[in-house]
Amino acid sequence: MKIEFEVRAFGKVEVDGTEDAYNSTELMRVHNLPKDTTLAEMESILAALFNEAEGGYAHPEQCLGKITIRAKKDSGEVLYLG
Repeated sequence: MKIEFEVRAFGKVEVDGTEDAYNSTELMRVHNLPKDTTLAEMESILAALFNEAEGGYAHPEQCLGKITIRAKKDSGEVLYLG
């Protein structure tokens, strides 16, 4: 099944000649994972993306993640898209 991972990080950065400067990073990855994938396995993928997004900041002010599983109902059955 297709699972979408989104991560956004925001934080202050040092830029010569400015008093305050902020930067944001947004990552979006799609993984085709088996239906029996556990929440812990998805959390591990999300944690790796958090580390990647936060890499450019000494102290990120905010880091948010979202996991999306797309599905539809067809003839009374749930079908996962992707």
